[in-house]
Amino acid sequence: MGEQDDLNTRVAVLETKNLAQEARLNSLEIDVGKKFDRLEAKLDQVLQASRGRPTWIVALAISGLMTIVTGLIVYLVTR
Repeated sequence: MGEQDDLNTRVAVLETKNLAQEARLNSLEIDVGKKFDRLEAKLDQVLQASRGRPTWIVALAISGLMTIVTGLIVYLVTR
């Protein structure tokens, strides 16, 4: 009987540990879910702010044209 009682005690301990781990996992899942919700909200804000900006191609084209115009103005002034 002593061995059976020892096994029952071990099973009870493992069940208790399992319940504690499940509770901890559920708590972590809730925390991670909240953080993802906040991250999603921040990402939506960033995307909304960037919608009014020009694309990289437009920005590079404007920069290139300004460089050419500045070079031509310097050429005309110094000539």
